[in-house]
Amino acid sequence: MQSKYSILIFVSIIVIAYYLNACKKSPQYPLTPQLEFAHFSKDTVDQGDSLLITVKFKDGDGDLGFTYTSSEPCDLCRLDSSNSCLFHPTWSLFLLDKRDSCLEFFRMPYLESNPQNPSIEGQIDIEKYNMCCKKRGFIACTALSTGTIDTAYYYVILKDRAGNFSNSLPLPPLYVRCDR
Repeated sequence: MQSKYSILIFVSIIVIAYYLNACKKSPQYPLTPQLEFAHFSKDTVDQGDSLLITVKFKDGDGDLGFTYTSSEPCDLCRLDSSNSCLFHPTWSLFLLDKRDSCLEFFRMPYLESNPQNPSIEGQIDIEKYNMCCKKRGFIACTALSTGTIDTAYYYVILKDRAGNFSNSLPLPPLYVRCDR
């Protein structure tokens, strides 16, 4: 009899613990997206190579990505212009190259959040194609002396559907071998 009673108490404790854990509140994040560096697939590449940049994100209202596209032109290298790609209606993810202060833009998939708790977090993989060497202040890829290593510094910026910009996340330096 006492054995049955002990088992009943043990099962009750397990069930109560399960329900208490299920009622735990989900995390609450700020409405402005936040970025954190995770890793590069490699930190040294040959000119023309691609690499994967992985960053983590958190967003309090889960309004990331756009469902529509637009062919509206924008300015890649004038960040302070009203026509800057930063303000384009469908671009949401940006890579700013500090060598020339120009942007590459990416479309992030539309993310759906839970209405009861819209806070979301995850990671973004950015495929950076055709790494190249650049002379400082020049927009185009530049042929530098064979054996030269160019150091590229990038920032990642994320924009949500409300137009809020994340922190401007500085990435560690990337090294490009300029042998081509």
